[in-house]
Amino acid sequence: MSSSRRRFAVVGAALALAVPLAVNSAHASTADTAAAKSYTAAEVLAGVKKNSTNENKVNTQPHINTMTRAKNVNVYQVAKGVYAYGSGLAVDTDGSDPDPDPDHQGTTTFKDSNGKSLGAHKVPFYVLGDDCYDKKSPCPHFFYKEHGIKGRQFALMFYKSKVIGAIFGDTQTANDQDTSDNDSRELGEASVKAASLLGINSSGTDGGVDNGVTVVMFSGSDWVVNGTNANLNAAAQGMVNKALDTLGASMGI
Repeated sequence: MSSSRRRFAVVGAALALAVPLAVNSAHASTADTAAAKSYTAAEVLAGVKKNSTNENKVNTQPHINTMTRAKNVNVYQVAKGVYAYGSGLAVDTDGSDPDPDPDHQGTTTFKDSNGKSLGAHKVPFYVLGDDCYDKKSPCPHFFYKEHGIKGRQFALMFYKSKVIGAIFGDTQTANDQDTSDNDSRELGEASVKAASLLGINSSGTDGGVDNGVTVVMFSGSDWVVNGTNANLNAAAQGMVNKALDTLGASMGI
């Protein structure tokens, strides 16, 4: 489970992506046909934002920004089997890597392919709620099990001029508190490695950013990333081009 820790506000920056990435034509497309065009991160992010409309909103109750506690985070189905949200980034230090964070826990909800807890300093992972807070079906909040998302599910993470690959690695429990910790309605937590790759202060005690991070999750078994703590980061980054081109084609941009 994601550890309980005090969150420190860090002013976020606006997204402005303009880095082209090459096509990887060896992979199949989520849109049922192979992606034939290479899409830049900027093009894909613009398409995600364009498709983040009320008509495409998945949740009927707002999620909580982990860093700011504002109940203003929504999840949108931006293409078939692809879900996106924008939030801050609070740093999760949990897992098999040691960390000076006093609230560090030694386990993560999901493990690597050898059954070992993920290392927050080695593996870029994101965090979702571990159940439906509302105890209803369908869930008024985005609940990953209702949308074909499993442990180690791939996602693109965007911040400023960067885009990285990440995997679903840890969860938030369903405790209704006044603090920003351990509430399954929260969105916006990711590992030390994810923060570092995005150029965000990766300290578990005073790191993170209030806003400006976009997470785009790809559902289905084809998007589950396999590997160990030693190579999961490389595997996730190796899927970025595939994901950009697949999503770009699927959105018709």
